[in-house]
Amino acid sequence: MTIDGPGPWWSRRRSRIRAQWPTRLPGIRFCARGTLTYRAHAPLKTGGTAATRAAARLALDELGRGITERHMPEQLTTAQERLTLAAAHWHTPEDAPGLWLKARITLMLTEQDADRAQRYQDALREVTLQLAQEHERRERFRQAVFDKPDATRIWWLDRHLDDLNSLDWDVFKEKILPLVGAADDIQSKAERIAQTLLYVWEKLGDNPGQHARFTTTVRTVLEQMGWTDALAWLAPDELSASDAPGSGRDDGEEPHPVAEAGAAR
Repeated sequence: MTIDGPGPWWSRRRSRIRAQWPTRLPGIRFCARGTLTYRAHAPLKTGGTAATRAAARLALDELGRGITERHMPEQLTTAQERLTLAAAHWHTPEDAPGLWLKARITLMLTEQDADRAQRYQDALREVTLQLAQEHERRERFRQAVFDKPDATRIWWLDRHLDDLNSLDWDVFKEKILPLVGAADDIQSKAERIAQTLLYVWEKLGDNPGQHARFTTTVRTVLEQMGWTDALAWLAPDELSASDAPGSGRDDGEEPHPVAEAGAAR
């Protein structure tokens, strides 16, 4: 690029430019108006004036389109400034050696394209606002309902007040409660422990021998862990039953013979 331009001023050619270049928004174009100044050296000059003018106009068209298609209609000022910086001084295109050109181009939007661009922006803002409102609604709902397990339980109950027969706490525990931020709360732990104890109790049934063996096993584990203070939850009769000589057998089981003292010797 050179500031003074190639050759004497009287050898330069000028051409009026009226073109439409695309914006980044499909269907809306910038109108380009201005003057193109160019000059060609050999070998391009041998093609004649028409060929030189065509090469210069095509080079400017490629330059202008490359700039405007990266800008939205509302970025008209930015596109204009970038085009001015790229085209206002003498330069030679890479694919046209021997051709020098510069241009002063003004970009504008027609009234129809400006209206279409404004409608697009209004619709885009409306959609963006709706998405933001929906995101805010979900976030507030999460904070109000799914922040604490108790609040989630109240919400679940409130949803079924009109039809309590459809209230399914199993579904709540499997599907809803895991979504709560602090689902591992005291009540949830207590419920899991209660379910485990209920399962054990059902397995023990009404068999006194089973109860005695279970109590003995629990007491042994607690003593080995050093948690003897936890033995208070065992009923006194269960403790005494587990210490009884026959507590380790089921009802109807034959008692094991006890060796006499003399036999041991």
